[in-house]
Amino acid sequence: MFKNLKFKIKNSQKGFTIVEVLVTSLIFSMIGISVSTIFVQIVSLQRRALAIQKIQDNSLFALEMMSRDIRVSKIVNQESPNCSLTTLTITHPSKGTIIYRANNGSVEKSENGGAFLAVSTPSVNFSRMNFCVKGSAVNDNQTPRVAILTTVENRTGKEIIKINLQTSVSSRDVLDEFSFP
Repeated sequence: MFKNLKFKIKNSQKGFTIVEVLVTSLIFSMIGISVSTIFVQIVSLQRRALAIQKIQDNSLFALEMMSRDIRVSKIVNQESPNCSLTTLTITHPSKGTIIYRANNGSVEKSENGGAFLAVSTPSVNFSRMNFCVKGSAVNDNQTPRVAILTTVENRTGKEIIKINLQTSVSSRDVLDEFSFP
């Protein structure tokens, strides 16, 4: 049955030459290397962005806690227009005397002479924290203003990322708000 089948191969049918296969392989490998390089860079940028977001979230939590206390507290005789203060002492209307400082990369808070407790998370390092205080002199009739200058970096990861953050808070006399007629 198969003996009757005759296959005719025409001379006009051709395959790929070795040069064409090599050139095609080279082109596809260059495209593959380019795509994989771009993918690795995108993953690296995404990790960096997540690390920056984590630093910001953790440090902004500490700065917001400080800002809330400063906003309603009295600040007396701590003038530092050159931003040389590394600790800030304030008098809160309900919590008493509060001291903020950076110690070993952590933001710490002490209330009424008690022990210093960490306010920041251990995943970030506050390598610098300075306070610029203006308007706290006695009888200067100015609203006390505090600028908090920080440099925060991550403690984990392949790459150490540093971020400079700054916030300004003005203190106000809230004794009127706490007194009832």
